[in-house]
Amino acid sequence: MACATGIKEDSRLASYLSGHHNDRCIKIVIQDEQLVLQQNRVAASDFEADWDRNVLACIEDGEPCYVMYRLDTKNDAGEYQYVFMSYVPSDSSTKEKMLYAATRANLKRIFGDNRITTEYLGTVVEEMSLQGYRNHTLSLNAGAPMTSAEKELEEVSRNEAMMRSQMEGNSSTLPGLSLPVTQELQSSLEKFKKGFINYVQVKLDTADSSSTSPPSRLYKEELKLWDCSNITAEEFPSKIPDDEPRYHLFNFNHTFEGEQMWSVVFIYSCPGYNVPVKQRMMYSSTKASFLEGLVQMGIVIAAKREVSEGEEVKENDVFDMVHPAKHVSRQNFVKPKAPSKGGRRLIR
Repeated sequence: MACATGIKEDSRLASYLSGHHNDRCIKIVIQDEQLVLQQNRVAASDFEADWDRNVLACIEDGEPCYVMYRLDTKNDAGEYQYVFMSYVPSDSSTKEKMLYAATRANLKRIFGDNRITTEYLGTVVEEMSLQGYRNHTLSLNAGAPMTSAEKELEEVSRNEAMMRSQMEGNSSTLPGLSLPVTQELQSSLEKFKKGFINYVQVKLDTADSSSTSPPSRLYKEELKLWDCSNITAEEFPSKIPDDEPRYHLFNFNHTFEGEQMWSVVFIYSCPGYNVPVKQRMMYSSTKASFLEGLVQMGIVIAAKREVSEGEEVKENDVFDMVHPAKHVSRQNFVKPKAPSKGGRRLIR
């Protein structure tokens, strides 16, 4: 299942994109969970002469945005082609990085994929300049110096390869039962690590042990992505299925002792003994090697827990997982001495 934020264009942007616009430069931002048209600039000269005075004028230091820049070439349908740039400064908040990364595909669909000829990311203003665009083009063709965003993507690819190697290894390399990991899951785990998404749900494909028919020869047991998105702590319980086991990773955003914190929790959910025995055994034996793979990727797990239903991962439950209450030792109760009755009295 694809990652998505559900963020759509507002009425003004929808009206603008539905028209036959040929503006040179279009700036779009995310405001109040909507895609909003912030600037549109007309062409004054050729695309190279227009680039810096238009694109750089759209960039505000520290504020993420999307920029659609029109080239002078056209596609087979006779429409002008555009460069799609995502500007997300490296010091942007984790939430902003998540939103802009997860909404990019939706904006491309709204704008028209067939009109976009090049797409790249920028984290500093220099990468958004004409020279930055030229460097990007050269890097695609000849391996020229990459932008910092492209270097980050290269690192993602290397880590994906490492994860695949680890999880496809035999049990002598990793504890438990190792299984292949799909490319889609590897990519989503990298996005999770980078802070672009805060929730990943993993399914372990296993043959149905309750089936009486023999498994297909083409059947392959593997770890695969089932869901990934940006969710709130209130939404987390609804992600726990009531009919099948799953692994869950949730980057919990919360405040502790006056400080804003993000803590990754790992949940293994298994809805009781109505689950086939083989499924339970496979999930249980694969958990350790999967966790080891996450550690090798650099994903730090703050808390782990096994649950049977969503009611066990409400916000206060997750908070207690990450910050368990400290038990203060109490002194043993000492029974006080009985009051003294005084010395014996002589009765006459």
